[in-house]
Amino acid sequence: MCGIVGVIGTAGKPIVKELANGAHFLQHRGQAYAGLFVLDSARRSFALEKGEGLADDIFKPLAGLPGDVGIAQTRYKTIGRGGRDNAQPFYDAFAGIALAHNGHITNTPQIEGELAARGQELASDCDAEPLLRVLALWKDHETRRTPGAREQEVMFRAVGEVLQRVTGAYSAVAVTREGLYAFRDPHGFRPMVLGRKGNACVMVASESIALEQNGFQVEEEVPAGSVLFVDRDLQVERAVLAAADPLPCAFELVYFADVDSVMWGEHVRSVRWRAGKVLAEHLAAAAPEVVREIELVVPIPHSPIPGAEAFAATLEKQVEGSAVQYGTPVSKYRYGGRIFMEETQEEREAAAMLDLRLDAKALEGKAVFVVDDSIVRGTNAKRVVAAMRQAGARRVYLGTLWPMVIDSCFQGINTPTQTELIGARYAGSSDAVRDALGVDGLFYMPEELFRRRVLKERSACMACVSGRRAVRFAHPGPVLPPA
Repeated sequence: MCGIVGVIGTAGKPIVKELANGAHFLQHRGQAYAGLFVLDSARRSFALEKGEGLADDIFKPLAGLPGDVGIAQTRYKTIGRGGRDNAQPFYDAFAGIALAHNGHITNTPQIEGELAARGQELASDCDAEPLLRVLALWKDHETRRTPGAREQEVMFRAVGEVLQRVTGAYSAVAVTREGLYAFRDPHGFRPMVLGRKGNACVMVASESIALEQNGFQVEEEVPAGSVLFVDRDLQVERAVLAAADPLPCAFELVYFADVDSVMWGEHVRSVRWRAGKVLAEHLAAAAPEVVREIELVVPIPHSPIPGAEAFAATLEKQVEGSAVQYGTPVSKYRYGGRIFMEETQEEREAAAMLDLRLDAKALEGKAVFVVDDSIVRGTNAKRVVAAMRQAGARRVYLGTLWPMVIDSCFQGINTPTQTELIGARYAGSSDAVRDALGVDGLFYMPEELFRRRVLKERSACMACVSGRRAVRFAHPGPVLPPA
C-alpha cells in the first residue's frame, strides 16, 4: 500500500511545498520509503529524490527546489526488495516520463519475460518500473504510428493499451514536459481524487485529506478505468478507456484510509462509526451474556477508534442499566509504523512489543471488550491481549470491524501467502483463532452484515474475506507493442 500525489501549477509557480505536504498527509499509507520527481519547465531541468524513511525527513532539505509540476510517493513494500533503488518515483529518460503508483502489478513476470525476449531487463524489483516501461513503449509506438499528433492524444492511447494489458491494481500519476497525467485500473481498486487551489494549482492524490490539508477544493474522484491530463493552463482533459465493474477496496474504509478522508462520497469516520454500531447490535443479538458482562470498551489505536466509540454508545443505549464505559488505556506511537505493514513476522513481533503502552490501573479487575479494525496475522491482537491479562484484566473479549481474513490480497496489500493469515491458518474457525489469541470471546463482523449495512450494498472488493478474486495474473496476449 502506498500514497501518491501529483501537483501542477501555473508556469513558473513552485509546487514542491504542496507536493511535500501532500505526501506528509499520506504518510499513514506507507512509512518505509518516500520520493519525489519535480520538473522545472522554465529551466527544462528536473530533480528526482527518494530514499528510505518518512516523507518529512526526505523532503525537508528540498524546500527550495524549483519546479512547477511533480509527483511524490510514500511507500510500504508489497513486492520486490527494499532499498533506495526500489523506491518510487521512476523516470524513463528516453520517453520523458516519470511515474509513481499505488497498488500491485500482478503480471510483472509476464512483462519481464517479454522485455527479456527483446534483450531488455528491469533495474529494480519494484512493480512501478514495469508499469512505466510498458507505458513508455506504447507511447513510443503510438508516436511513430501517428506522427504529428498531440502528446496528450498519444499518451491517452498509450494509457488505454496499459489498462487493457497490465493486470492487477494500480492508481498512477505521471509527469511529462507537457503536464500531469493520472489513471486508474479498470476496477478502480485503489483510490484517487482530484482537486484545485483556485487558479494556482491542481492536485491528484490517493486521499482527499492530502488535498484539503493543502488548501485544495476536492472536485472529483477519478473514475475507474479512466485517464486525465492537466495542462500548463490547468485545464483538465478526461477519458474513460477501460472501465469494468467498479471494485474499490473496502478495507480502505476500516483500516488504510485516514479517518478524516472522504471516500465513495462519505467520510471515513462515519463509515467506521456505522461499522461499530453494527458490530454492537450483532453482539447484543448473538451473545447477550457477553454484553451484560462488559465493563470497559477499548480500541486498539488508531483506525478503529470511531468504531469503538460507536460500539460503546450503542451498547449503552441497548442495555438497560448498562455500566459500559469507553476508555483508551491502550496507546501507540502514531508513526512508529503500522505493524501489519512490516515486511517479516520477526519485524512485526518486535514492532508490536516496542509500540504498545497500557494503563494497567484502568484495566485491573475489568471485563474488557477490545475493538480492532481487523485481524490479519494476529500479531498485534495477541500482544495486546497478553498485555491486558498481565495488567490484571478479569476478562478480555475481542471484536473486529472487518470480517475474518481468509485469502491473500494481490491488489496492493502485503499478504502474498495464506499461511501467514491467522484466519486461513485455522481453516476459518473463529473458535480456533480465539484460542490462539488467548481471548475469552472473539466476534468478527459478519461479511453479510458488512456488505448490507456498512457498505449499503455498494460494489466493492472484499476478496481477502470471500476468496472471490477479481484480479487477473496475466494478460492472454502480448503486453508490449510490436517491436
